[in-house]
Parts: sequence; C-alpha cells; structure tokens
Amino acid sequence: MEDSLREQFFTSMAHFRKLEATLSVECQMQMNEMAILHNIAGTCRHCSCASLDVPRMQEKLHISKPAVSYILNTLEKKNYIRRETDPRDRRKLSIRATPEGMAAAEESLRRYDQLWTELLEQFGEQNMRQLIQLLTTFNSLYDSLC
Repeated sequence: MEDSLREQFFTSMAHFRKLEATLSVECQMQMNEMAILHNIAGTCRHCSCASLDVPRMQEKLHISKPAVSYILNTLEKKNYIRRETDPRDRRKLSIRATPEGMAAAEESLRRYDQLWTELLEQFGEQNMRQLIQLLTTFNSLYDSLC
C-alpha cells in the first residue's frame, strides 16, 4: 500500500475520533452513555422500549456486557439513572431514568439533532448516504478480518 494513502487513512480516522469527542462535549456525555440513557429514558427514536435491553445495546454499540455495566455505573454516579430490585421479580433489576436523566436525555438529543442537521445540510444527503454505505462496507470487512 502506498504510504501516503495509509497516512491519509489514519489522519481521517483521527478526525472521526475528534468528531465523536466534539459530539460528546456538545451533548454533555459520551456517545455510548447517550445511547443507553436514551434507551432507558424512552427518548430513543429508533426504539419503543423504556427499559434496557443489554444484548441489543451490546450489538448496536459493539461493546461488551462489562462495558454496558460500566456505562450504567457512570450514569448512576451522574444521578441520571436509578437501579432498583424489580418488585415483581426480585432476581431482576429495574433501571429507570431520574428527572435529571430525563432532562439530560432531552438536552443531549436536542444538541445532537442540531449538530446532525448542520452536518447534513453542509455535507449533503447524498454524500451522507454514500459515506454511510462505504463505512458500513468497511466495518463489515474489518469485522470479517478480525
């Protein structure tokens, strides 16, 4: 592989990490925290559930079960969620968003939507669709190699 192409690739990947960091700062929480909080709070536009489906979140976010647990601990420390024993089945935990968590979920969604709208407006819908398709293909290839 040509060295300049490799360098351009790694530079681009670094910029993607910077974009995620910027979104995290703008939305006042990490992207994975935001996804899980939105799922718990029921504000996720792509899910109709108000409870956490851990295997689904692991698959969606490409993270391990311990990573989900770590994020839940972080959200609990921020007072965004509360974990309690399910009164109907004491073997299960009930995870609910606190009023602070609901407010944080709504605010992060508002900020994310604002940033998304600006990016899409400037980058263009067709370019975004093409980028998503290329990244999906790239991720599939990477997954198959690993």
